[in-house]
Amino acid sequence: MKTPYEIQYQAFAAAGGLYDERHAKLYASLADDLISDGSFSIVFEDVAHACYTPITIDAAPHLKCYVLAPLAVLPEHQGKRYASRLMDEAEKQLDADVIFVMGEPFHYGNRYNTPHQVLPPVRTQAPLECWFAKALTPGALDGVGESTSSITGPYANPLMWGHPSEQV
Repeated sequence: MKTPYEIQYQAFAAAGGLYDERHAKLYASLADDLISDGSFSIVFEDVAHACYTPITIDAAPHLKCYVLAPLAVLPEHQGKRYASRLMDEAEKQLDADVIFVMGEPFHYGNRYNTPHQVLPPVRTQAPLECWFAKALTPGALDGVGESTSSITGPYANPLMWGHPSEQV
């Protein structure tokens, strides 16, 4: 059975392009730190892993919200819907109102497309078009309007919100 660290490390180490060995260690360590700090962690079929960290919408602190990251699938299992199935299962278990994710539109744009005006909890160079939400409770973000958000723990480190080319 693979550990979350092993899944994260192997996925990012094999990703190439933007990522290298340093990023693989960084994201794998982030996953371990998030788990130690109490973030929800899910391993799916021993090939995919993700963490979900609580996040607060400052204008709607009553909503139960999470930010998804990091998410990884072992290289030999990518493109086989493991990430989608992991997210489906996590969403069932979390009983959340809203899930946020900062990522590439081609990865997250279809699944996380709830219109919102909630700003990321940390200043980031990423465009706001890469900050997605999914309302699991229908209408959860209706009327929230423009709001800041906040997060604590390891994911509050601005390094984790930067572009991989700016890290490590």
